[in-house]
Amino acid sequence: MNHPISIGRGSRLLSLYSYYSLILALSIVVVDGLDSMDVIVGKEAPHLFLVLSSLYVLAAAVFVALITRTTDSQGATTYLFLETALLTGLMFASGGLTAGFSSLLLIPVVMANLLAPGILGYSVAAWLSLAVIYTEHIAPGEFGIRDTANTGVYGGICFALAWLTQLLSHRINAALSLAQDNARDVQRLQRLSQQALMKLPDGIIACTKDKQILFINDTATSWFKLQPGAAVPEWLMAAPSHASPQGKLQGLTVTRLETDGPDDDFLLLIEDEARLSAEVQQAKLASLGRLTASIAHEIRNPLSALNQAAQLLDESDHLPAEDKKLTAIIENNSQRINRIIGDILQLSRGKRPASAPVKIHSYVQNFCQNFHHASGENCLKFSCDTSSNLTVLFDPDHLNQVLTNLCQNGLRHARKAREQDAEVVLRILSESGSSVSIEITDNGFGIAENQISRLFEPFSTTEHDGTGLGLYLCRELCQANQATIEFIGNHPGARFSIDMKCA
Repeated sequence: MNHPISIGRGSRLLSLYSYYSLILALSIVVVDGLDSMDVIVGKEAPHLFLVLSSLYVLAAAVFVALITRTTDSQGATTYLFLETALLTGLMFASGGLTAGFSSLLLIPVVMANLLAPGILGYSVAAWLSLAVIYTEHIAPGEFGIRDTANTGVYGGICFALAWLTQLLSHRINAALSLAQDNARDVQRLQRLSQQALMKLPDGIIACTKDKQILFINDTATSWFKLQPGAAVPEWLMAAPSHASPQGKLQGLTVTRLETDGPDDDFLLLIEDEARLSAEVQQAKLASLGRLTASIAHEIRNPLSALNQAAQLLDESDHLPAEDKKLTAIIENNSQRINRIIGDILQLSRGKRPASAPVKIHSYVQNFCQNFHHASGENCLKFSCDTSSNLTVLFDPDHLNQVLTNLCQNGLRHARKAREQDAEVVLRILSESGSSVSIEITDNGFGIAENQISRLFEPFSTTEHDGTGLGLYLCRELCQANQATIEFIGNHPGARFSIDMKCA
């Protein structure tokens, strides 16, 4: 048995039909009242017509009251059986099939097969056919060939109409199901698209031609504190024409994107320049990694051969002392080249930053303890001028590498000035509600003025055995994590500051 039309689809149809039934019943009563001579309706049995029309009004009124409270297609079909019986009785009281009620009787058949396709719908057509046979032939006792043929044709029309209605109902159901499935898919895609837009790292603001906000994602909301329905600020609309935005837009790039359509809506795409720089930096690291990985093997193989040859030559008993000095120079420089290759590989193989919330106070404290344990001396001092619960976004491995490089460099320079009293101070500062900085200061001689401008350049070093890649590596790792590192002066030793974003 086929399923009836669901409540969601049939509620409006049932509601309209209930009002139609009530209006039809009232119209029949009014016509009967105006037709005092019983010429139009009820000419065969006026009293029966009056009783049946009154029952029809009562049944239609009850049906309207029930449909306004609940929509039940099976209950509606029961009402259609009753309505068919009442209309057949009214037709009998008015003179039979020629009285004009035959067309009205077909409407309940159509409704029954729309609301309850299948056997239940056909049963209404059968019920109507039996009712017509009873009122036209059995009750009056007339079985003329002509009248019987007319009744048979009418019954055939009832079943044909039921079949056509069910065919139409199936197609309507299929079309509605397809439309509902498509609507659900569209809604799901809209939700997914909106969720994706809400979580984008770039700011997205959709605006009408009247500069009203239709949609704003979480990133833009956190930057500008705007809400949907509000007007777009003029400083934001004028931002794309500014060469270097200031104020709330400092460090952001605003692009206006026009949309195709008659509404003249547009999008404002706001990008964080720091994030873009970090992505560019990651691309640079990836390119450098592919390059160095391809040449490292080619360099290290002949380098190892040179170093091994120098060692074997140094072990020779016939080599003069002056020549052994030359082999030592070869070995030292081979080792230095090997360290340079190792530092470049370390830089190029740096994994993509997996930024995570880091409790900066406890992290630096643990770092100092591990550093002391590894070096065997208490050479780091730690202080914190902010809340101990501050959290930053940084890759923990990258942060450990940056702090290790800075502390080792600081201690190496401090020992040249203080020997046993060398120390490095790590201090945590909160410069604003959105950033935290770590200052690393040693007590050495500081950095010469002519070296400051080249501090973060690769291969820039004052050490004979240094590679000049330590600070460059620190800067690259900081930029990859949307952080900055800078030299802020000699106090009296070198002082560096790492500025990081709060989580």
